[in-house]
Amino acid sequence: MKKRNIVILLIIILIIGVLYFYFNKNKDPYSFKGTRMYYSEDRGEIDYSMELREENVSYDIYNISFLSKPFRNEETKIYGLLFLPHIAGVDYDISGVIIVPGGGVTKEQRIDISRVIAESGYSVLVIDQRGIGETGGSYLNLDQDFEIFMNGGEPIQHLSVYDVLRSYDVLKEIEGVGDEITLLGESMGGRYSLISAAVDKRINGVIAVSSSGFEMSYDPNNPTSVYMMSIDPDNYIHRISPNPVYFIHTNNDSVISLDSSKNTFDKAREPKEFLMVEDKMCLHGFCEKMYKPIIEVLGEIFE
Repeated sequence: MKKRNIVILLIIILIIGVLYFYFNKNKDPYSFKGTRMYYSEDRGEIDYSMELREENVSYDIYNISFLSKPFRNEETKIYGLLFLPHIAGVDYDISGVIIVPGGGVTKEQRIDISRVIAESGYSVLVIDQRGIGETGGSYLNLDQDFEIFMNGGEPIQHLSVYDVLRSYDVLKEIEGVGDEITLLGESMGGRYSLISAAVDKRINGVIAVSSSGFEMSYDPNNPTSVYMMSIDPDNYIHRISPNPVYFIHTNNDSVISLDSSKNTFDKAREPKEFLMVEDKMCLHGFCEKMYKPIIEVLGEIFE
């Protein structure tokens, strides 16, 4: 009788263990509370592939792709370029940078800044965001996305933040790349990067180029206001500390004003720094005069 009870107990323990593993393995990392999205650090197994694209003296470039969260039933595969520098004789993993381009900007259009960073000894992953370039797929306007949100779904604007977090997961998996990874986001990509750095504090800071929040007032009784707050960096940026926040902006930006950028920056907690680049030819986003300060900032982040 005792032996039978022991067998039954072991079977029950086994069933509980299997159920616990199954439900935790398939647990959705996404949640929404109040006016903010959240993604847990456990985002499941990482599925990526990479192949050599170009060999250089100081670094190699790889085509890389990885699965992200689907939108509805639409599989989403994020495509990127991975830059891995050759660093001989070092006994440590190299730090990494994830470049999140602006709206409508492809990874190929950000090869120049990626090369500059790789030549400085950092690994670089630059991605095509949802609806852009090789990644393609659905990218809804805000009105359509709001409808998804109101129906209890995970909107594209939230999924775009998840894509940045998944990029972080993937880059950490690459052999030779360490845990020290920062985000370099441009315009819309800067917005996603700021939110991502607030959601996952393992990210070693963020550099926002030509970016800002929405400068909106909050009405808790207005569902549209709740949705907009959930995708507004102004609602998250104070949560990035104690990791550093850097803003780089041109005095001649024709899309996001210098004042708007500074207003968002002012909401961040220390450590933080605002860098202004004076260049009449630089109207929005990355420009060559930003390259040197970006490398200097990366040196500060990873020191």
